[in-house]
Amino acid sequence: DLPRDRLDAAQRVVRRFIDRRTNDRVGLVVFGQGAMLQCPLTLDMDLLDRVVADLTLGDIPGYGTAIGDGLALGVAQLRRAEARDGKKNAKIVILLSDGDSNWVTRFNPNEAAALARKEGIKVFTVLIGGGSVNPQTLRDIASTTGGRFFRAEDEAELERSFRLVREQLDKNKRIKRERKLDAELAWPLLVLACGLLALEQLMARTRFRRLT
Repeated sequence: DLPRDRLDAAQRVVRRFIDRRTNDRVGLVVFGQGAMLQCPLTLDMDLLDRVVADLTLGDIPGYGTAIGDGLALGVAQLRRAEARDGKKNAKIVILLSDGDSNWVTRFNPNEAAALARKEGIKVFTVLIGGGSVNPQTLRDIASTTGGRFFRAEDEAELERSFRLVREQLDKNKRIKRERKLDAELAWPLLVLACGLLALEQLMARTRFRRLT
């Protein structure tokens, strides 16, 4: 129900999305009947673009949609990166699926969503394609983690969903930069205030002391 097929449409939209990311590490997990780390978190968007472009339906066993396992693997990658770096960064997962969760190896969707929430990870879920697929699982994941659910029945809506996610990411980065700037400005003012206080105390002990 999308031009050529859903995978092809998703590849085009995802490639446009990562082409616009700068100074963000992005990774890729694919899932069907199981979940697989296709590309670890990287700043190399050219490498990631090639990985996405080369995806085929045969990359992972089909006949199942293990949404919980796919999400849990993504959460694990973000958690390990944070533990390795020792930095608290904004973390999100974009979870794209065209079917109901009907296969569980280790984590069901609710368990995976709870893990994401515990790690402070927002999950933006996108249900791609029309038909009678029940969107409730993806809605619940987004709600649990403070993310947002999108339903994309054509490529234009798919593109719009990724654009809105991108805008949310850029907004978060602006807020973070503004807070950092505020903190940087506060230190000089604090030092100046302490200096003036020390000067006032010194002058009070000299001939410039206040008359009483």
